[in-house]
Parts: sequence; structure tokens; C-alpha cells
Amino acid sequence: MTDQLDLRDPGNAQAIGNADGLRTTLEQMRRQAEHEIARLNRKLAEREYAMEQTVSSATERQAMQQELTVLRHSLGDKEKTLDQITKECRRLEDDLEDRHVEVDGLKQEVQRKETSLKAARDEVTRLKRQLAEIQEQSIDISAMMPALESSNRLPLPPVQPDIPPGPVPQVISFSAGLISGLAVIALAVVFFWGRIEVNLPRLWERSPNPPAPAVTPPVAPPDGTGTAPETAPLLQPEPPGQVVSDEPVVPLPLPVPTAAPAPTLRDRLRDGSPGPTMAVLEGGRFRMGQNSMGGGDSGPEHEVQLPPFLIGAFEVTFQQYDRFVRATGRRFPDDFGWGRGERPVVGVSWTDAQAYADWLTRQTGKRYRLPSESEWEFAAQAGTRGSYPWGFGMEPGRAVCFDCGSQWDNRSTAPVGSFAPNAFGLYDTAGNALEWVADCYTPGYEGAPTDGRPRGVGDCANRVARGGAYNKPAPSLKTIVRTKFVPETRLNNLGFRVAREP
Repeated sequence: MTDQLDLRDPGNAQAIGNADGLRTTLEQMRRQAEHEIARLNRKLAEREYAMEQTVSSATERQAMQQELTVLRHSLGDKEKTLDQITKECRRLEDDLEDRHVEVDGLKQEVQRKETSLKAARDEVTRLKRQLAEIQEQSIDISAMMPALESSNRLPLPPVQPDIPPGPVPQVISFSAGLISGLAVIALAVVFFWGRIEVNLPRLWERSPNPPAPAVTPPVAPPDGTGTAPETAPLLQPEPPGQVVSDEPVVPLPLPVPTAAPAPTLRDRLRDGSPGPTMAVLEGGRFRMGQNSMGGGDSGPEHEVQLPPFLIGAFEVTFQQYDRFVRATGRRFPDDFGWGRGERPVVGVSWTDAQAYADWLTRQTGKRYRLPSESEWEFAAQAGTRGSYPWGFGMEPGRAVCFDCGSQWDNRSTAPVGSFAPNAFGLYDTAGNALEWVADCYTPGYEGAPTDGRPRGVGDCANRVARGGAYNKPAPSLKTIVRTKFVPETRLNNLGFRVAREP
């Protein structure tokens, strides 16, 4: 980890800019070295072929061998240079990642300070209101004082020396009580005035950080049985962030989101029961993938323009999938002893997931399918550019993975919705179960569609899965990470969520 980064320091901002420039330069050098190595390899192959086909004399053959030796040495030097450039590129990427984590931390600190400042202002307003009320009461009592004093001057009856003293007149008792009451009010004014003078500066010195209110994420009901008639209309879109709640959750707070939660809706199945909870996304333009100087299949970063679409707010659960199995006579997937119900369905192949989406299409009259890679990444990022849905750095208790700090880590999946959603209102896009998407796997994004369509159609050797899993390390939860499997693969950490055409 690098030293603490101060965003207000122009030198640090310039350093980040210089690092980006160096990153571009090193990437260009790396590409040039790769081209040079490819050129030397071609030249070497041509020389070897020419030597075998045309060289006849021993002298010519020896000269050709010497030239080949020189080319091999040059090729070896270029490969060493490329290795050094690649190592430097990876070191620089790690440094930039550390810088992004620090910036993310500073943003969260600013949010906490703003929360503290608002709390301090609210406290000042409350104390001013109390002071105004006390001053009004004091003014009312001051206005009563002349009348009370005049009543205290009423003449007392003369005391007869031969009559024993009687009880104290009631007016005197009333005056004493009044004076005592005024004294208590005066002490209260002094007390509250003293509190205001003493505590106001401390509100700024302490910068109190009250805990953020707990986020209670909306939860969609399971795919249970319903009794509504078959002619029941589709459910109307629910308000943003509100989902019918019968999927239990254990919410955790997220930072202030940069996008509003998407509205949701649930289509009716033929028997009138509700289908999966779908988030309605407007689509839009975003940057997909990441440029990596050290290689990898998450680049190059490219721009994608997505049309509107719907995507499941939750991963498909055992309860929802088992209903499909009973209706179609397919095999029940294994729950591996963890229980079914609201846990994400796992142990299903890409073909199984596609068959479930086709069944939903027949049940609802709406076109359900698996999301494309670009749709999935757009939905998981939810308008942010952090490595994870909550920012650049891994934070304990945000998800379930091999080392995420949850009670399910490396043991089992968690019930869907056990962690707070991302800014679009989607749950478990990081961790829990890997999720099949529609695309055929191709290393990298060269030539990938830029309009949201899945890559490749028909049969392909491997299909893509996204999102990390309960038994995968934290870095695999990053929104850009891709995984490939043979389409008929069935694993205890591999499930899916569905998408739908508008």
C-alpha cells in the first residue's frame, strides 16, 4: 500500500496523471516489443525454411546458421525486455489500484464528515429552539412581576398584643412559593445558557460520527403458490427500491449510491402466482472491461450502448427453480446439504438455466433469457467505476466469498438478499454464486459487440460466468472478472439470474 494520498495536494493529482501517462507509454512499448518478437519469429522461420530448401554448400549453410544464431539472440533479448516491461506494468497497475483505494477511502471519509456536520447543525438548531422557548417563558414571567409585587404589598391586619399569633397568612405563603419558582426558572435559564456556551464549540471539535441508519433492502417474495385467477393482470411497477418482502435479509449499509434504485415489477405466471422480481433498467452508455498492461481477458476497455432491459434483482432461488422442475419433469438439482428455499439454485448447467428462462417466457408471455455479459456488467457496476459494487477496495461483510468475513465464507451459499444491494437495487452481484450469462467465451473483447448483444450464437465450446462465489477469493468478485465453463458444467457454486426484454 502506498502512502496516504491527499486529494487537495496538486502534486498527488499530478502524480496520478503522470502514472496514467507512464501506463500508456509502457503499454505502447509492450505492444511494440510484441510486434518485434513476432517479426523476428517470422524472419527466423523464413531463414530456417530457406536454409533447408535452397542452401547447398557448407559455406552458405554455416553463414546461414550464424545469421540464425544472431536472430535467436536478438529474439531472446526482446523477450527479456518484454518480460521486464510486463513486470513494470503490473507493478504500476498495483500502485494505481492502491491509489484508487485511498481515493475511495477519502470519499467515504468526506461523507462521514458531512454526516457529522449535518448532525452538528441539527443540534445547534435544537438548542437555539430550546433557548428561544426559555426566553419566551422568561418574558412572560417578567410581565407578571409588577402585578405580583403589588399583590405582595397588601396591608396586613394589625397584630393585637393580647391575641396569640395565628397561622401565616396565605398571601405570604403564596409570595414565598412564587419567589422559589422564579429562582428555579432563573437557575434553569443559567443552566441551559451555560450548556449552549460550553457545548457548541465541542460539536465542531469532536466531529461526531453517528452511525448511518441501517439500510433495510427490499426483498422479493419467493415463487410460492398463488390463488389469483389466471386472468390476473401483471403487477404494476413498484416504487424505486421497494420489493415485496418475503425473502429474508440481513442488511448491511452501503456508501451513498451514485444512482437511484431501479423500479421493479413481477410478471404473473399462468396460475396467477408472481414470477421473479425484475429490476427495470433504462440502459445507457458505459465503459466495459479494463485495460491491463499485463494482459488478461478483461480488456480492452470499450464503450457499450445498452437499450433498456430488465434483470433479476436476485439470483434465481431453489424455490423458484424447483417449481419449474415440477412443471416440466426435469431433474432436481442437488442442494449439497445446505437447504433449498431462498438459497440461490446451484448445480445447474447453462442449458438448464436457458430452459428455465424459456419456461418463464411461456408462462408470462414476456421474453425471458440469460443476460449478456455487457448487460450483467452494467447492472453490477450500477453507475460506478469501482472494482467492486461498493468501491475500489474489498471491505469485510459486504458479500460471501472465500475470505469476505461472513458467516458463510467457504462453507456454503447464503440466502439471497443477505447483504445490502448495489445502487441499482440488485443483490449478490458480488459473491454467493457464480452466474451464467448468455455469451460464448472468447479471450478478451477484441471485436466484441458494442450494442449489448451476447457474443456468439449457437453452440460454443465454453460459456461465460460472472460475479465470484462463496468459495472464491475476494479479487474474483470484481465486476470485470470473467470465468468460463463447458455449457453442461454443474457445480455447487454455479447458478444464474434472468433477464427480460422490456
